[in-house]
Amino acid sequence: MTNDSRRHFLQRSAYLALAAGSMPAILAACGDDDDPKPTNSSGSTGTTAAPVLTGTINFLNFEGWIGAGEIAAFEKQYPGAKVNSVPWVSNEDAIAKVKDRTGDLDVLLVDGTTFPQMAALEVFAELGTSVPNLANIDPAYRNNPWDPDDQFFAATDYGRTGIAYRKDLLDGVPTSFEDFFALAEANSGKVIVLDYQRSVMGSVMKYLGLPPSSTNQEDIDAVRDALIALKPHLLAISTEVGKQLAAGEAVLALGDAYDIYTAKQENDAIEWVDPTEGQVAYLEGLAVLEGPRVDLARAFVNFHLETAQYADFINTVNSAGVMPDNAAILEALRTTPILNPGSEVRSGIDFHEFLGETGEAWQTAWDAFKSA
Repeated sequence: MTNDSRRHFLQRSAYLALAAGSMPAILAACGDDDDPKPTNSSGSTGTTAAPVLTGTINFLNFEGWIGAGEIAAFEKQYPGAKVNSVPWVSNEDAIAKVKDRTGDLDVLLVDGTTFPQMAALEVFAELGTSVPNLANIDPAYRNNPWDPDDQFFAATDYGRTGIAYRKDLLDGVPTSFEDFFALAEANSGKVIVLDYQRSVMGSVMKYLGLPPSSTNQEDIDAVRDALIALKPHLLAISTEVGKQLAAGEAVLALGDAYDIYTAKQENDAIEWVDPTEGQVAYLEGLAVLEGPRVDLARAFVNFHLETAQYADFINTVNSAGVMPDNAAILEALRTTPILNPGSEVRSGIDFHEFLGETGEAWQTAWDAFKSA
């Protein structure tokens, strides 16, 4: 999956209505013949050899958001196993698919906002001892509020929101969100913010010293007012933050790290700032659904978390990873503080959490900002 397509997903996910109709035909084609058929590795009876897992697992994921060689390597390690990729359309669509279970999904990508909604449906299978590679995940990305005992959620990647600027075009060096707001006024018309509600509103919550996933209406109103005051100074609210910085159309931006890292490869005059107030971020991971292929699904998650396979994933998608010391990750990705910050920065990250019914109030505030 390209960074561009991921940015467009983030924009769409806040607005797409629940898609009507059945699951894609690609799922309907998967029938009972794909159920796992445990056999022993020798093919004979009366042996204690470990069973061989076969079948086809259905994996709900962003298009291309996986290691370039990962599926082929998994299918080689598990002869007779296949991975059927099901494209992610939106958060709402994913929840509907999990609830309906048409096509019998097995593994899916979730985050801190979708996991609680799916967990309420009681469809997750415990990872348990079948996924020992959970231990490879850095402690900073484990024991999250939505799964404090690491029973169901295996973190895979994250994206934090911060400040980016053109050091050759901006008069000043921002170190905080407070600086961002001050410099925005001084550089009116050359400032851009990401078109993603949770990232931007959560960042302003940090700026105002408020809980970044606050459900308090007064907090939400304060964020709305701060954004509306910022609006006259904006060039755009855009999914093209990195591109517009690289082109020099904008000199100051609020954006996501993976996007800014990519833009910096095009124009080295772009600088990234981790604001002193701390940051918000999405944290994604894999979860397994109960079903006839649950053992094969767990094997797939464990395979993804092997250090070599995980490095293939990060090297392919250029995202911030959850194994910062994995030596198989490309040096450029592993050593850049944009994608792999130090422990002090990581300790100041708050991951997006499910807002419940308050999500409507957040959306109303965001709409007021965009239409101001």
